[in-house]
Amino acid sequence: MPNDRNPAYNSSINPKYNSSINPKYNSSINPKYNSSINPSYNSSINPSYNSSINPKYNSAINPSYNSSLNPNYNTSLDPTKSRWSGLYMFDIEGNLTGIAVRAEQGFFVIFGSGGEWKGYLTSDGGTGYNLFTTDGEWVGYLVSNTAKGFCLFSKEAEWVGFLN
Repeated sequence: MPNDRNPAYNSSINPKYNSSINPKYNSSINPKYNSSINPSYNSSINPSYNSSINPKYNSAINPSYNSSLNPNYNTSLDPTKSRWSGLYMFDIEGNLTGIAVRAEQGFFVIFGSGGEWKGYLTSDGGTGYNLFTTDGEWVGYLVSNTAKGFCLFSKEAEWVGFLN
């Protein structure tokens, strides 16, 4: 990982040291305090209420039906087999947990730090993304941190990590 994308070496992308990208200190990027970015209060970004952003109802964004989004069929998405572009994923302590490989605009494939396919991110139709397991279960979402990265939240709006 390049040092400029590593929060251990670049404090400007580390929420522990940059309060403007930390949802504990910046309420505008915290869904507990900003209902417009919280799928529980904004149905347009909630895949349970908006079928166009739900891969169970929209096969174009479902890797089980769209092989161009599936790393088992499209090896260019597999970071162990080809060069990739995308984001690094971290827990809130700044430990690497995986990567998000850009498949196309509005879609990333998620891999664990060991290279295993864990899920995918689809656009919520705005500036964020929804996180799904490989089986299409909605488990969380991303909120833009306004600094070219994202804060990762569970469905229950708990901050669990970040991506840069």
